[in-house]
Amino acid sequence: MSATDRYKDTEPLIPDWAAPIYLWVGAITAIGYLVMAILLGGTAGMAVVKALSVVLLAGYAAFSRATLLSFALLFSAAGDYALGIVPPARETGIAFFAAAHIAYIAIFALIILKSGFRRDGLVLALALAVFGAAMYWWLSPGLGALRAPVTAYLIIILAMAVLAGLVKGPRLIAMGAILFVTSDSLIAMGWFRGLSITYGHIDLVGAAIWITYYAAQICLALGVVRYKRLSERTPAEATR
Repeated sequence: MSATDRYKDTEPLIPDWAAPIYLWVGAITAIGYLVMAILLGGTAGMAVVKALSVVLLAGYAAFSRATLLSFALLFSAAGDYALGIVPPARETGIAFFAAAHIAYIAIFALIILKSGFRRDGLVLALALAVFGAAMYWWLSPGLGALRAPVTAYLIIILAMAVLAGLVKGPRLIAMGAILFVTSDSLIAMGWFRGLSITYGHIDLVGAAIWITYYAAQICLALGVVRYKRLSERTPAEATR
């Protein structure tokens, strides 16, 4: 009896039921962070909670056997921690998020090479290019010492979003990329153009940044895992 036959009826080392637990606990942690941020503002330890919510999403990716996705999420969590500490380590955070987007770029490029590209995604690509150029022009006067890393980051995140729009797969992927661009645009407006909207003591811009960001990560995680599962189905399973 071969090793393959011997273990074909055994349970997998990573059970399928484990992944959704990480997804739900991560979402609950993200909501908890949002509530804490609204009630307490920036306090010691908040950066850990912020990063933990994304680390749990990385656990969902790992238990879904999406290794590259888990790396993208872990890089994002490191970026969250760097930007969440007081004072924030902006250049470090930008570098970690750039690494996360490069991992996403690799994921989407591999999908496109395997499945081809969505032609209507070219419209989104053009819109993103116009938006990116306009955003850079508007932010440019306030970039200062961060001009070089911000410019590089802008190119990387737009490349990620363009490829996400071209993916022939769940539309959650493109939706997640657009939400990510939205969240980062709000951050840039706050950093370099002084955007600030409050209601009482509630930072509405900060809340919007977190909501769009975490929604982006969930959409990307769910979309990539769903694509992976669909691509692994046999022709017989696909017709059921």
